[in-house]
Amino acid sequence: MDILINLLFWVHLLALVGGGASSVAMPIIGSKLATADGATRETLFEIAGRISKAGRGALGGLIVTGILLFWLRWNFSAPSMIWFSVKMALVVVLLGCVIVGGINFKKARGGDVAAAGTARMAGQVAGLALAGVILSAVFAFN
Repeated sequence: MDILINLLFWVHLLALVGGGASSVAMPIIGSKLATADGATRETLFEIAGRISKAGRGALGGLIVTGILLFWLRWNFSAPSMIWFSVKMALVVVLLGCVIVGGINFKKARGGDVAAAGTARMAGQVAGLALAGVILSAVFAFN
């Protein structure tokens, strides 16, 4: 069982790296879209779309492996349930930001300038929420 838990934790960490990378990259790309010319703009949207898809997959991986680890390793009880509750609230914020960012990213691709700003802000909040998730996980499980 220890090997399974260690492998799940490894996958969890890989997903964390993937999600973290996308939460850093997306606001940077979003900030460049406003001033990009037609061809560059289309290339940036293509890159952002791929990064966004990878980030959503990573978030899904984090949720699945997190639930499995919480069950198998901790039997649904973290050493500090208060910090675990903070962590889970931030996961909900992160998930909401990913949804809002994705919806507005599609609108921005269609030319909606306000949606581009909303998508960028959602990406920035997602990055902060991810940092908070990691911090609260340290206090919840360590």
